[in-house]
Amino acid sequence: MIDDRKFLLEAFKEAEKSKEEGTYPIGAVIVNSDGMIISRGRNKVFSDCDTTAHAEVDAIRISGLAMLDIENKRFLKEDFTLYTTCEPCPMCSCSILLCFSIKRVVWAANDKEMGAMRKFKEGPHFLDRFNKISYDAAPFRDLEIRQRKMMAEWSISRGFKDTPWQYDNEIEE
Repeated sequence: MIDDRKFLLEAFKEAEKSKEEGTYPIGAVIVNSDGMIISRGRNKVFSDCDTTAHAEVDAIRISGLAMLDIENKRFLKEDFTLYTTCEPCPMCSCSILLCFSIKRVVWAANDKEMGAMRKFKEGPHFLDRFNKISYDAAPFRDLEIRQRKMMAEWSISRGFKDTPWQYDNEIEE
C-alpha cells in the first residue's frame, strides 16, 4: 500500500526549496504504482522568471520519459499518483488531465482561491476525463496547516496582510 503521508512529506522537501529560492512554497512528487518516486518538482515562478513553472507542471515535465513513448508517438497512460503540498490550480489541473498518466492526486492543503481540481471534478468541464482521476484532499490536518502557514508567510512577506492562507491554521483537539 502506498503511504500518502510519506510522499506528501517528500513534496514538502521541494516546497522548502522553493521557499529558500524566494518563490511560492509549493512542492510535488510523482509516484508510480510500485511506490517509486519518478520525479520531483517545485514552484519556480520567481526563481526561473516563468509564470508556468508551478510545482506540478515541473514534476510532469521532468517525468516526460515515463509518460511518453517517444518512438511511437503515444501516451503511455501509466497509473501514477501526484502528491502536492497545495491543491492544483486550473493550469496544473489541466496539465494533470492532459498528461494521461496521473490517475490520482493527493494534496496537503485545499486552496479556496486558486484550487481547481475539486471544481473541475464537480463542474461540467471535461467531466468524462476528470472522472477518471481520483483525489484525496488534505488527508492530514497537520500537513494542511504546515502548507497554509508557509503560504501565509509567503503572502505576508509580499505585502498581502489579509490572505486566506492565514486563517484556519489550528489543529482541533
